[in-house]
This record gives sequence, C-alpha cells and structure tokens, in this order.
Amino acid sequence: MSNDRSDILQRALKRERLARKESERILEIKSSELYELTQDLQRANKQLKASVTEKNSQLQGIFTNILDAYVVMDLAGNILRMNESAEQLLDYSLKDGRKNLLDFVAADDIRHTQESYNSLRENGMIENFEVRLSIGEGLEKWVQINASLIYDFNKRPVAAQGIARDITESMADKQLIENQKRELDIIVDNSSLGIILAEDQRIIKANQAFCDLLGYEETELVNMRISDLTLPQDMIDSKKLLDGLESGDISEFSQEKRYKRKDHSVVWARTKVSMLSDIENKVKYQVAIVEDITAEREKSLMINVINEVAKAILGEIDLYRIAWEIVHRIAEYLNADDCVIYIVDHRNGQLEQIAAFGAKAPSGEEVIDQIIIPLGQGIVGSVASSGQSEIIKNTDQDPRYIVDDAFRLSEITVPILSNGKVIAVIDSEHKDADYFTTEHLKALHNVANLVSMQIQNALNLQERLKAERRSKELLEQLEASNAELEEYAHIVSHDLKSPLRNIYALVDWIKQDNKVAWDEKTLRNFDLIGKTLEKMEGLITGILSYSSINNESFQSKEIHVDQVITDALQLLHVPSHIEIIVDDNFPKIKGDQTRLIQLYQNLIGNAIRYTDKEQGQIRVFWKEVDGQNVFGVADNGVGIDSIYHEKIFKIFESLSDIKESTGVGLSIVKKIIDLHQGRIWLESGVGTGTTFYFTLNKKPKE
Repeated sequence: MSNDRSDILQRALKRERLARKESERILEIKSSELYELTQDLQRANKQLKASVTEKNSQLQGIFTNILDAYVVMDLAGNILRMNESAEQLLDYSLKDGRKNLLDFVAADDIRHTQESYNSLRENGMIENFEVRLSIGEGLEKWVQINASLIYDFNKRPVAAQGIARDITESMADKQLIENQKRELDIIVDNSSLGIILAEDQRIIKANQAFCDLLGYEETELVNMRISDLTLPQDMIDSKKLLDGLESGDISEFSQEKRYKRKDHSVVWARTKVSMLSDIENKVKYQVAIVEDITAEREKSLMINVINEVAKAILGEIDLYRIAWEIVHRIAEYLNADDCVIYIVDHRNGQLEQIAAFGAKAPSGEEVIDQIIIPLGQGIVGSVASSGQSEIIKNTDQDPRYIVDDAFRLSEITVPILSNGKVIAVIDSEHKDADYFTTEHLKALHNVANLVSMQIQNALNLQERLKAERRSKELLEQLEASNAELEEYAHIVSHDLKSPLRNIYALVDWIKQDNKVAWDEKTLRNFDLIGKTLEKMEGLITGILSYSSINNESFQSKEIHVDQVITDALQLLHVPSHIEIIVDDNFPKIKGDQTRLIQLYQNLIGNAIRYTDKEQGQIRVFWKEVDGQNVFGVADNGVGIDSIYHEKIFKIFESLSDIKESTGVGLSIVKKIIDLHQGRIWLESGVGTGTTFYFTLNKKPKE
C-alpha cells in the first residue's frame, strides 16, 4: 500500500473518532436534559394528581351537601349521577338500575319536557322550567328545574346537569289562591249587591249588579269618579267620610245617598265603604258595597197593603169577596182613580170584570156597566195573553187603550198567575200622565203573588160546585131515565110478548089448516115466520133480562161457585156430542148467586151453540193469578176473529145467524161482571175455539 493511501486512511479514522466523541458528548447532554425533563414531568404529574384529587374532593363535597336535588345525565337524558336529595325526590337510586328522566315525568307533561330538553341541547341551558313528576302509586310532585350542558376540553357537549327544586306545596298554594280568587270573582260578579273597587275615588272595577243599578256598562264606569255618580248635595257628606277613611280616623263607614243613573233618574242606595291598605299601611283602594234602598221609601206602605190584603182574604173562599177586598186595598195604596180585577176565561177567550173601585162600583158591591174584553185586545187583554206586566205612561199614545167609564192618562196592569197561567188581571188607572212607578209595580206583583193561590182555589171551588151541580142534575136525570127505561122495558116486553104469541098461534093454525093446499115452498116460508117469531120473543126476553140487572136488585152473599155452575148446567140442554169438563174445588166468593148462574148459563150456552166439531169439548175452570181468582170458560168451537173481541159485548151485536142468538147474552154477562166490579176478556181465533176469562171482586159497586 502506498504511503499516500495510508495517510488518507489515517486521517479518515481520526475524523471518525472525533465525530463519535462529539456524538457521545451531544448524547450525554441530551440525556441529561431528558432526565431533567422527565423529573420535571413527574413532579408536574404529582402536582396535577394532587390538584385533581383536591378538586374531586371539593366537587364531591358540593355534590353531597347541596340541598336541592342534583342530577347528572347524558345527552339522551339517562341519569348518570345523583345526590341524596335527588334520590329522595324521585324515590329512586342508581342501585335500582339506570333510568331516563322522562320515566319520572307525568304523562301529560312528557311532550312539553321533551321540547324543553331539546332547547337545553340547543341553547346550553334552561331556567325555571316547571314540570310534574309521577312518583309511583299516583303521587305527583311539581318541580322547578334549572339545567346546563357539560362540555369537554374541545368545548363539545358531553353531558347535562340540573338542579330540581320541589315546588309542590307552593304550586298547591298558588292553585288555592287562584281558586279563591276565582271564587271571589264569581261571588262578586253574581252578588245581588252592587260592588265597586276604587283607587283615589276613581272606579277601577264594578260588578254586574252595580252596572245594572245605574244602567251603565262596566267599561263606561271604569275611570269615572265617585263624585260623577253622586248627587252634589250628597257628595259633601261623602267627601268628609272619605277624608276620614284616608287619614286613618275611621276604617269604614256606611252612608245612605243618591246616585245618578245613566238615564238621569235617581236611585237611593245604602253604601258601605271599607279601605284596603298596602304593606306600608297606606290606603290603596276603597271597596264599596251598594244596596238599592229606593223601595224602602215605600216599603212601609207596601208592607201595609200586603198585610191588609192578607188579613182581608184570610180563610176567604168566595172568589168575588176576595176580588172586592183586593181592589179596595190596592186603590187606597196607589191613590188611584180606578182599580178593576178581571177573571180570565180561557175557554171563551175573554176577560170579565168581577170587582172594581171608583166610578165602576159606586156602591162598592156591584160592578156597573160591566164590560167583557176579548183575550189579546186592549192593554188588559194584551197582559192576559203575554203574562207580562205593563206600565203605560201616556194612554193617549197607546192605540190599545180602551176607554171604560172615563179617559185617564196612566195605567198599570199586572197579571195574576198560577202555575205559569194567567188566571186574573189587576188593572188600575190615574188621571195624570206618568203617574205609576216601578215601586208601584213591585207592590202589585207582591199582591198578585200573595193572592194567586187563593184565587185559584176559589176558582177551583167555583168550578167544583158547578160540576157538582151539573153531576147532581145529570144523576137525577139518569136515575129518572133508568127508571123510565126499566119500566118501559117491562111494559114493552109484556105488551109485545102477548101479540107475538097470538101471531105465532094464528100462523100455526093457518099452516095446519092449509097444509094440504099449500106447496112445500109456502110451508117453508111459514116455518121461517115461526122461527122469526121465536127469535123476536127471545130478543124481548133478553131485553127484559138486561134491563133488570142493576145495583138495586143486587144481593151479595157468600156463595159456592161449584154450586153456581151445577145450577147453570141444569138449565141448559147439552148435546150428546159435546163434553163439558168442570174443575174441582172452586173457591167461595161474595156475589149475587142468581146473576152468577145467569152469567155461567150465557157463557156455557154460547159455547154449546158455537161448537161446530164432531166432538165438542167445553171446559169450565178457575186459577189464581197474583192473588186474584180468574174464572174461565173454554171451547173448541168456531172461534171469533180478533176484530170483534170488543164488539161482541155490546147489546144486540151478534156475529152469526144462529136462530138462538139474540146478541144480548154477552152484553148481559158484561153487565153482571161490571156489577161485581170485575172485568172480562177473551182469547180466540177463527177455527181455534174461544176462551173467556173474567174476574169478580168481593162486593158490588155502592
């Protein structure tokens, strides 16, 4: 190897050794720096851990000791952490498993809560949010919630925290106050007394009664001063009293004064004023209770007239005497020129004067020139139709006014009602225009209400007496007619039977004398004549039997129904193809034995006549239904169409051409049952037979 090459290598190795030493030196320096940094980091980490521990300890202390319920939840509302107050509020612990806050919200508030939670996520916080919580077994609590989001180091929301305060009691108190306020408003608004609230004598609220009293709307009264509504001469005393109220010398006062109504009329009122103070005990509001006492100025007169009327008609039952007493007392109270009472005759559509005061009755006992007013005509007729009172200020301007004995300018008319129906009218007149007042109207209304029942009773008595007179007259006429009819029936029966028998005998003789000479057709016609005469005789006998059944001939005693049926069957011819079955053990009853034999004779006889079967069957029976004996006769005969079930009980009504049928038998049955205060009915159809049922009471009509 050449020396040059060897030098080059030597120099290169030397540089490499120098470079390695420099690297080692630098490495030592950096290692030392790294070690020191590591030591610094360890010291810082210890400090950080200590700080974190300290902060966690502080936070835990706050979390544990906060009085209100405190909850940490994720962004979906799931509970992550809660303090003891929250556990007590919700009656829940995380040991019971994870739950969402919505699980505790009352069903009606869930939607509202979701909207508020969305607002929390969007805005970062919510304040004073109120919601109901459902805490098992139907228990509800009201809470007020303030909540905010929790952010990480990158300011991203990672959770939410909230403080909930139990406001159940305060909400209950609030609701109670609202209910009490609402109840107070209802009481005030519906009070019959006027109530106003004023501030510095300026009205800020008035109830409906006060508005009605003065004829204003509440909006018109608001901001009006008390002095605007009070007569000037009465405002002097009012101001003194109000000054004493504001100075504290008095806490309340009562005053009778006059108010000006919207229509410029005047109303007297008793006003009681109290003050309402603020927390500094300064008068803030005045509350006035206003009572209308206008009527009290006539109260004594009104009471007197009512008492006098009441005493005058006490125990009185005569309609006319009641009416005369009323008109005299009213005319004296009204100081009227005329007073009349009309009775309303709805049946004939008119009003009749029955009592009057003044020129209509100078003697005080009789109405002269009595007029009848059609219902609906005149002022009196109009009031009778409408049932509404009227005061006519000027009759000259009312086309309905009817001049009776004299023309007068004022008229007051009041209906007397019973059960909502006008039964009479009080009418009074005065010569001066605009004479009658609303106080007069109230007085007459009170009188009308007082006397309405007594007048109605008198009218009822009058109608009852009329009805009794008519009934007595009709009863006497009926008794005379019945006696004449019975006598006529006996005479006609007797007088008709004799010539009938003669005709029958003559026809039979003629038939026998000419039996050889006449042909078969003529003989058949003679047979028809004979049957017709027999039927006519049966009809006459039936009429006589029917007319003889009455209360006078009724003889009630205890009888055996079994024996009655046996006696009835002995009077009947029963064909061999008909079987009659009679039940055993019929009861004993009270009745007329002869009439009951006649009853069974007709019912069983009818059943025999109308049996069209080869084997007829008739059953006579009884049964007890709801404690009452029900008797019956059933057959399997031709039956009766339902349209004739009522008709057959009328006299002379027969539904067949059978010669024995006169149409009287069932009418006799019905009359006998009526005498026993019973009833009869049937079940039947064409071709299915007939069953008659009947009941008998223990004693006949008296």
